[in-house]
Amino acid sequence: MEIEMRVYGIAIFEVNKDLDVAILDLENSGLHRLEYMEIDPDLAAYLDMAEEEFSDTLGKYRTIKDFVFEYENERLVLIRFFMQGKRVNKVLLVSLRAGTLRSIVRRLENVGWSRLFMFEIKKLMRSVKYTDH
Repeated sequence: MEIEMRVYGIAIFEVNKDLDVAILDLENSGLHRLEYMEIDPDLAAYLDMAEEEFSDTLGKYRTIKDFVFEYENERLVLIRFFMQGKRVNKVLLVSLRAGTLRSIVRRLENVGWSRLFMFEIKKLMRSVKYTDH
């Protein structure tokens, strides 16, 4: 069975922290790292697409690390760390469910992450049928 996924949000941050501290910040913001889940090529393609689209904001880095995190009820958030040495300079978050990033972004800003870019697609209400009786 194949599950169709779409990108519903992208956020880019400037962080300038060690990798372990950046992961701890994400976990304290309500995300849980799925250590058992590897980034397969299909999921990595979403990160690659976002990185290519926002390459001017992200810049060029030698080292990148990709992770899958989960937020609440199975909401996957793909995360790519852009690093120099052991320091995370920028972080790209890609949400695959509507309405996931808004609260995460607010929490990350509260711990000192500097938001460079964000957009999120809101879930729209499906059409409602009206009857005239």
